[in-house]
Amino acid sequence: MISGTFRAVVTATAAAGIGITAFGERGLFVGTVAGIVAVFAIGWPRLLGLPAPRGATVVLLATAAAAFTALLIWEDLLYVAVATGLGVVGAFLHELTRRDGRPRLVESVSGVVTGAVVVSSAAGWLAVGTGEVATALLLVGAVTITAGSACTALPIPGWLGSATTIVIAAAAGLLVGSLLSDLGLLAGGLIGLSSGVLIAAVHALFGQFPASGRPTAALAAAMLPVAVAGVPVYVLGRVLLG
Repeated sequence: MISGTFRAVVTATAAAGIGITAFGERGLFVGTVAGIVAVFAIGWPRLLGLPAPRGATVVLLATAAAAFTALLIWEDLLYVAVATGLGVVGAFLHELTRRDGRPRLVESVSGVVTGAVVVSSAAGWLAVGTGEVATALLLVGAVTITAGSACTALPIPGWLGSATTIVIAAAAGLLVGSLLSDLGLLAGGLIGLSSGVLIAAVHALFGQFPASGRPTAALAAAMLPVAVAGVPVYVLGRVLLG
């Protein structure tokens, strides 16, 4: 069985990968985000115990490919929303192609649709763009997720552990914001706060799933907060920094 500490380490490593590659070539950064999404798409149906995991993975990978391609071509999250809609359609088409009597139909559809939203949200990391301000946003997002994930590995029980995660992530955001003139305390603190809440919620929720101790499922749970944080980081950056 894989422990919550392992998931926390993997989450922190994935977030650190985003922070490091943000300073490198654009292609390397895109590849990092795509890799995170691919690992999530493979393990997500198994984490939820969906009845047709292979088909669900295909739908999620196709949705991610459509979202990333749309963003890289048009550089607008509007088209990512269209890709997400296609993912919803794909979830229903997936059910139509099943030949197992379609047990747990609602659970299967809702699981695939939720996964499609997550992989589309990862495109937000790419939507942040390039330049000094964009790099600062990517860095604070990566640092706060890394810090929050590290806290979940500590043996702090219950709500106290969740509160510690949120406080440490927010503090990390404030620290990075104070060091980066392009960002500022407000943006850094809010990104850190949102990262902390997200990580604490994911850790508490998916730690209860029976499948979370299996390799592919555990990796999906670890990649979830990193992938889904893309759009919040982008939106907060646009609202606070223009």
